[in-house]
Amino acid sequence: MKVVDYDSCDGPHVLRVKEAPMPTVGDDEVMIKVAATGLNMYDALCHRDSLRAAKSYLGFECSGVVVAVGSEVSNFKEGVEVCAILRKGGGYAEFVSVHIDFVLPIPRGVSIVEAAALPLASCFSLYALSILSEATPSKIILIHEAASGFDIFALQYAKYVGCKVFAAAGMEEKLLLCKMLGADVCINYKKQGFPERVKAETGGKGVDIIVDVNGSDYFRRNVDCLAIDGSLVSLGTKSGRCADIEISVLGAKDIRVVGSYLSF
Repeated sequence: MKVVDYDSCDGPHVLRVKEAPMPTVGDDEVMIKVAATGLNMYDALCHRDSLRAAKSYLGFECSGVVVAVGSEVSNFKEGVEVCAILRKGGGYAEFVSVHIDFVLPIPRGVSIVEAAALPLASCFSLYALSILSEATPSKIILIHEAASGFDIFALQYAKYVGCKVFAAAGMEEKLLLCKMLGADVCINYKKQGFPERVKAETGGKGVDIIVDVNGSDYFRRNVDCLAIDGSLVSLGTKSGRCADIEISVLGAKDIRVVGSYLSF
């Protein structure tokens, strides 16, 4: 079968179509004929030498048709359209075998191509707002970079469970999308400080949950606009990995800081 791979760490021009052996199917796996694959930041990270040894191929989510099932698989049949999370990559290929725990049926009304962009964003947003934190009715949630793939899911999930959502982004077009998806308050962080806007909108109380992918540059300001007993969910380090803050500030407001970076 054909796969897309690379031999050196650089831009897209190093990608090459190569031949590779067909995958085998384990007892608890299904083989998928790939129709489309998602493009994520994890694909870009694969160009770093530190990750190369652990990732054989690009593509960490895909959609397609089940063409073979293992002996212990009963919930998926050949010919069924599915989407899947690929823990070791492999979506940039004609076929891929996946453990059934990471295979999902395609929702009604979603095309097989569109479904390739669903697994990581939907599962990660649900994990962030139901396991790492507790998005429940009446809570106020601030979502940074709110028009990105993951955060669009997080915004809609938060509204679905009855939360009030503050969406922060750096472009008016992105904020318009957030408003269309149900955001209650939209903040252009290039035009105004988000802590000041949060405090103004909440009467100084702050928000209950913050979902952040930026990291160090935002950490102190995030803590500043969290309410007492609030939660900061850190999901990325776009602006840096280190932040200085007095631990007593966290304790004084009884703030919880939790994080996850989808370590496969």
